[in-house]
Amino acid sequence: MAARRASFNAKLNQIKPVPASVQLLEKQLTSGEPTVRDAGLVSITKVKPPAEPLTDLIAKLIEHQNWYVRRTASAAIARCAEIEESATLAVHNVAASRLSHKDPDVRKCAARALLAVVKSSQGTTPPPSSSLGVLREKLSEKKEDSEKKEDLETSGEPSTDAGSDTESISSEDSMFGAAGAEGVPGQVGQLAIEEIALRLDSKSAQVRKLAIESLIRLESTASAYSEKLAKMLDDKDVTVRNAAFASFKILGAYCNAGIENVATLLRNPKSRTRADANRVIHVIAAHSGKEVSEAVFQQLQILDREKSPSKQKKERVSPTRKAELARFCDWHVGMRTVLTCLCELGPLSAPYSKLIADYIETKDVQIRAIAVRTLIAGGAEVGNNLKAIRSRLSHPDPDVSRAAVDVLRGLGSLNSAIPLTMGKLLQEDSDGAGTEAIRARCQALKILGGSGKHTKRFLSDISRELENAEFQIRRAALETLVDLKEHGAPAGVEISRRLLHADPVVRRTAVETLGRMGTHAGEYIGRVEALQDTEEDPDVQKAIKSAMSLAKETLGDKYVAESPKNKNEGQERRKSVGGGRRLSASGAASPQSPASPKSKKAK
Repeated sequence: MAARRASFNAKLNQIKPVPASVQLLEKQLTSGEPTVRDAGLVSITKVKPPAEPLTDLIAKLIEHQNWYVRRTASAAIARCAEIEESATLAVHNVAASRLSHKDPDVRKCAARALLAVVKSSQGTTPPPSSSLGVLREKLSEKKEDSEKKEDLETSGEPSTDAGSDTESISSEDSMFGAAGAEGVPGQVGQLAIEEIALRLDSKSAQVRKLAIESLIRLESTASAYSEKLAKMLDDKDVTVRNAAFASFKILGAYCNAGIENVATLLRNPKSRTRADANRVIHVIAAHSGKEVSEAVFQQLQILDREKSPSKQKKERVSPTRKAELARFCDWHVGMRTVLTCLCELGPLSAPYSKLIADYIETKDVQIRAIAVRTLIAGGAEVGNNLKAIRSRLSHPDPDVSRAAVDVLRGLGSLNSAIPLTMGKLLQEDSDGAGTEAIRARCQALKILGGSGKHTKRFLSDISRELENAEFQIRRAALETLVDLKEHGAPAGVEISRRLLHADPVVRRTAVETLGRMGTHAGEYIGRVEALQDTEEDPDVQKAIKSAMSLAKETLGDKYVAESPKNKNEGQERRKSVGGGRRLSASGAASPQSPASPKSKKAK
């Protein structure tokens, strides 16, 4: 009997007496009347109940079955944070511990309370619960009522509907009654921030997502955790990854401290992580382009220092090195990803073109192609490193020299120095031309073909190459004039003069050129058809038919055949000059064609 009495007394002693002020506060905070609940919230800082009973009550109410009681409890936590004795208990023991609660609404209410504490400590108004998606759902609510409610939440004005819970300024979606601006000490606000950040390492994906969403609403305060947010782009859960991506998109320049971590993810072994990192980099580049390009270039330098596995000798690798390499993808995959990212950054990659140009010589076809596109995407500023690109035109590997030609061709329309250099090469005398000279001339013509308006002053020089004795140069000149499109139209006069050249090979080349120029050949396409009546060479005749067929397909209704009257006049004119053309075949220069550089020198 004595033992039972002793046990009963021990249990009785464990029961903590609840002060009358706390009992009254419980009745107020659980009341169905919003005005009564508001009065209870205001009384917390006035009455200042004992800390432990007060926080125990709020811990019980934040898990209450009624939604409005839970939301009132979240506002009460912010009120408790204003009191020195109960601030730490309210933040650490009540709110922070509920961030991992199994009920999602309890988790959101706890997060809302911590956000209110942080905002109050920073001198701003606590956010509404809608900022965390904390909204009351009514299944029977009509669409019109729902739209009206959304407008009400946006405006922040109380509802005037009779019988509505929002008749008071304390609506279910407000933090009215929480701590006011500068009501919470700064150290308490910092404690709340740290509690939220700790949940970034939670085992639950839902808790990690809630922590990220809470940090997003802290704006500049979240910058200290941007590196951690960057690492969460590699999270196992897709919702967490999407929340991390949204944090960089919403916070903007506040997340610049995590740029290097994002750039490192470009070498992640998971393809989805590399793709997400690339997306984030483009988001950041919109406001911090220089910082982003520097971070991505650092990854290129790291890869450049590491030799390609295909070039390395098989050596023993330490377990530590193996673990480090396992964090990153294959060298070739990483190089392609980093170069592609730089290519998509466009002109931001121009300052690093010197190192990028080195990858024109790589044996990996895909890396070489991406390097070419990256240099072209760099724009006119790449012209500062033209020497590094031009030196590879004479590379013994034809693939490398071809890649250099593609780069200069792509940059020709953006940088006038490139077509100027190539045009001067065409103006040089080609006496005693060897294999290297022929290749250089063909390269110059191909580069001029992509230089657009900057090629105008060299059109006569390009047209003169149609008379060159080398087939490769003639073909390159033909393709250049065709590739120039509207910029090559003024060359029609020079090309049409080659229709009367003594050499049938030159005439055939001129015919093919005008035929393939299509609409850009202008009125000179008619001279090709007129040539058919006087031409004797069967190869030229065949080229004329092909050119006219192509012209009809290209021009369509715009094609107009030469009239009979003009046709007869043209025949007589060509017969009168036919003798001159035949004389030029014996060695004299044709009066209808421009004199070659040789003949000018002889004169």
